[in-house]
Amino acid sequence: MKIFLPFFFLILLTLTSCDYNPGVSEAFTKYRFKEGVTTITIPGWAIRLATNFGDLKDSEREFLSGIDKVRVLVVENEELNSRINLHREFSERINKNNDFDELMTVRDKNEDVTIFGKMDNDVISEMVVLVGGDDNALVYLRGEINPKLLNDLVNKKETDNLLSFKF
Repeated sequence: MKIFLPFFFLILLTLTSCDYNPGVSEAFTKYRFKEGVTTITIPGWAIRLATNFGDLKDSEREFLSGIDKVRVLVVENEELNSRINLHREFSERINKNNDFDELMTVRDKNEDVTIFGKMDNDVISEMVVLVGGDDNALVYLRGEINPKLLNDLVNKKETDNLLSFKF
């Protein structure tokens, strides 16, 4: 029993520390139980299962099959949105150890959006979309995201694509 207990705690510590990302985990810990805040965690197996039922293009299916985990935090409470700014609060902490690269930053009148990515060989292993200002949200993706495939999916002209932007 004396040998088993330290071994158990070592395994528990390893499993819980693997998914810790400064800023991301802190944002979820701080805001997940606040009224008017919605948090969602979707494991990769559920995403891959859903790709079988959707009306998706092959490239969209390929992109989603590389996702191992998605975590979303959205502040829907207007009063809370007026008091906080997730971008200002967590932007520096997400990139605290320079693990992430800033892939894109958009600053508008009352909104800041930054997309961070962590590269592992030729794929993005983790991606964070951080929104702060009038609206506050955080999206965390983990998996093997092909940058070329992601670039192909971001189409500014077709608004019915999986990843499209309407300007």
